[in-house]
Amino acid sequence: MTRLLASTALLAIATACSPADAPTPPASDSGPVLSYTDAFVMEPIGARDMTMGGLTLSVEGGDVTLLSASSPSIGTIELHTMAMTDGRMQMRQVEGFDIADGEALELKRGGNHFMMFDVGEDVVSGETIDITLNLDADGEPMTLVVEADVRAVGE
Repeated sequence: MTRLLASTALLAIATACSPADAPTPPASDSGPVLSYTDAFVMEPIGARDMTMGGLTLSVEGGDVTLLSASSPSIGTIELHTMAMTDGRMQMRQVEGFDIADGEALELKRGGNHFMMFDVGEDVVSGETIDITLNLDADGEPMTLVVEADVRAVGE
């Protein structure tokens, strides 16, 4: 009975919080709890159909790996690293990002980020879009839907 009440309490807390503060209830009392802040997508420049996005994703209660992301508003989302080598920006697609218990992954402009292709017409400044994150928690799949603000260049 205690486990059911604890899970129900976490669900109640999750639904009462704003999307940026809402934890994902774990599958069991001992599973990781995810939270995010500052989820964003940059409005594509001009007629381009590609852009980037980011967020800060935190985990408590266990290690997780961010494996992929998807959105109904975007054809393809890749996970990318970014590094400066000999004065040149080099972006590379990666299979995932590990996030240790108690740590946060920051995806941002000028660093590790989401690279987005085939961006839909609904990705315009001032709107929000949903992005589904697919994660692995010690062999158990997890998902988290985040609400990302679409920002104009310079925001």
